[in-house]
Amino acid sequence: MEDTTRMRRAMWAAVCVAIMAVALIPRMAWAQAPAPSAVYTLKDLIQRALATSPEIRQFQRGAEVAMAKKDQADAARYPQIELTAVVGPSPRARGTVVDSPDRKDSPTINNVFEIVEMTLVQPLYTFGKISSFREAADAGVRVDRAKVEEKASDVILRIKELYYGRLLTSDLLSLIDEISEDLDKAIEKTERQLKADAPGVDEVDLYKLKAFRGEALRNRYETQKGFDLATAALRTFAGLDPGQPLELDAKGLDAAPRQAEPEEQAIGTALDLRSEMHQVRAGLKATEALVRAEESSLYPQFFLGVNGYYAQAGNRTRQQNPFAYDPLNDRFVAVVLGLKYNLDFGITRGKIRAAQAEHLRVQETKQFAEQGIPLQVRKAHRELVEAKESIRATEEGWRNARKWLVAAKANFDLGVGDARDLGQAVEAYAKLRAENFKGMYNYNLALANIEHATGRDVKEEMR
Repeated sequence: MEDTTRMRRAMWAAVCVAIMAVALIPRMAWAQAPAPSAVYTLKDLIQRALATSPEIRQFQRGAEVAMAKKDQADAARYPQIELTAVVGPSPRARGTVVDSPDRKDSPTINNVFEIVEMTLVQPLYTFGKISSFREAADAGVRVDRAKVEEKASDVILRIKELYYGRLLTSDLLSLIDEISEDLDKAIEKTERQLKADAPGVDEVDLYKLKAFRGEALRNRYETQKGFDLATAALRTFAGLDPGQPLELDAKGLDAAPRQAEPEEQAIGTALDLRSEMHQVRAGLKATEALVRAEESSLYPQFFLGVNGYYAQAGNRTRQQNPFAYDPLNDRFVAVVLGLKYNLDFGITRGKIRAAQAEHLRVQETKQFAEQGIPLQVRKAHRELVEAKESIRATEEGWRNARKWLVAAKANFDLGVGDARDLGQAVEAYAKLRAENFKGMYNYNLALANIEHATGRDVKEEMR
């Protein structure tokens, strides 16, 4: 019973690693997606995800909205023209303002009038309102572009997690198959010995081996589920068809040494490259400009105006007296200088305070990012160190456990070893080998997290 419990713990360890890889799934462009193929590299999958991700396209649409708002702000510098044209029935009006044979109370409508009115307003001086709105809109475009980069970085990290997660479950499946093969051979030998009434062999040995084998089989189903889910997720996020073959260029995990930027240098890189920092810096410029724009409302807005009016009706006499005005048969053009001022008794002051509060809120966000991003970089570096130590600690252990398993199998085959010894060897080997795989997974994921935390992943993919 004790042997079965130990073996169960070993198998559970392998399964937990597989489930951990699958659990990362819930955690998707600027390059064109590579053409579908049978074998994919990590870079292929990333490029496809960046090109097909609806999440990224959603933020790209937001950047397009910001560009449209910038166009609106830029256009405020130019004159605004309003043109109105109407046509309608015209009452006859002959003579002058002094004498006319026609009457208002008994009109004769025998023609139509046409009126065209044009108003042009050109801003001259707005105390910085237009320039401030333009600056805010330009900074808003940079904010939304940085949001696209932030989402792209999340997509890249997700693909890496799934890629390494699938390699992990693949290695665990191979490990379980290797163990299962050894157990199958031991079970077959024990059954033959029992049939031959060989000395030193009893039914208890067979029960123990079959219990180990059953636990291995159950854990294989769990690990296979993790493998299938990781594969399905990679297909989904890379924009591949559900039934399309998906083979990875790597057959299993490795921990090939790769250079990671020193921690303090990486922190400086992160504060410079991270899209979140680009967002808050641009956000500060935008909110500062919006404060100035609201403050400009405290002052009058100066403008140049042109008003043109043309009305014509064939059944009305045009009046030449400058004091006479006929709205259905007249024309004039006027050029004026003017100012516009709104007195709202506190509304503008409230808008200014709201803009100032938003600016302060973005400042607090910037300070929070300056504290949180270095912590994220340090955490990723600690995880890398921990993964290296785990690989180093388990490397010799699983190799010795493998030698132990080989010796235990040989002793069992020769009849000088029992099922308990074989089970303990299987347990030790499975546990240490699974931990070694987990260490390699964590090593690769820690490197991915460092690239994500420093903002280098997006910069590399944009090259």
